[in-house]
Amino acid sequence: MLKGLVIAASKTELLKETLTREGLPWIEPAGKEKEDFLGALIRLGAGPEEILCLVERDREEEIARDLGWFCVGYLNPELPKEHLSCCKILLEGFQEIDRVFLQNVYTRACGLPVQIAETRRLLIREMTLADLDAVNALYREGDSAGFFPECSLERKEEEERIRAYIAYMYGLYQFGMWVVIEKESRRLIGRAGFGIADYLDFSEVDMGYLIGRNYRRQGYAEEACRAVLEYARTVLYFPGVSAYVDSENLGSLRLLEKLGFHREQFFSLRERNLCRYCLAFQ
Repeated sequence: MLKGLVIAASKTELLKETLTREGLPWIEPAGKEKEDFLGALIRLGAGPEEILCLVERDREEEIARDLGWFCVGYLNPELPKEHLSCCKILLEGFQEIDRVFLQNVYTRACGLPVQIAETRRLLIREMTLADLDAVNALYREGDSAGFFPECSLERKEEEERIRAYIAYMYGLYQFGMWVVIEKESRRLIGRAGFGIADYLDFSEVDMGYLIGRNYRRQGYAEEACRAVLEYARTVLYFPGVSAYVDSENLGSLRLLEKLGFHREQFFSLRERNLCRYCLAFQ
């Protein structure tokens, strides 16, 4: 579990106020040397695997990396020559950085999936390599709401694609298509989440979902969609989302309308007749 943040960067007043309010300990090293960083860790009362370090200079990144710390980089516009090439997460500011965001960064850095939501019957979390076979089985069943990639790659290529998706889609955008787990059986029964739709002459965030054939007509799709929409509204702070569905998929069209989406337009793409639906959060 994340126990604190070592802040070796400037212009972090807003971040410090947020973390203090939310109860996540933070501390600044007394200087720029390795001993100063170790002193900050001791004052936090945490182990090297229990903290994140925010850096804005390559030298600070090198020190933190040598100590075995997970790093987050701040792209300070006043330091254009700093590259922070080993930081997987680079921040341009701290307006929307909070304890949840940092906890998720830390969880991914530990190689664990972030749990997105829990409902009465379901857990929704990020995908891992261990989920690959179950997800492929879902795709082969078809009938999804949204556009899902076909699984035609070799196994090694598929695994590399999933690693990249976890690192860049989850890591950079903080969202993606997540897996849906039935709590009672612990089985992966579907996927739900968000992607970037560019099917028309603009791009936008769109929701998709897919529930396994044996688990349909039991309310799982609605339960999962309501959970990810709430996450989008309250955690990701999306102003709204869209959904693209085949015009003949009557079940998905009814569900979208039940969820509060409104139909905006019909169009054709790749010999399919599609509907674009939109939902604005209040």
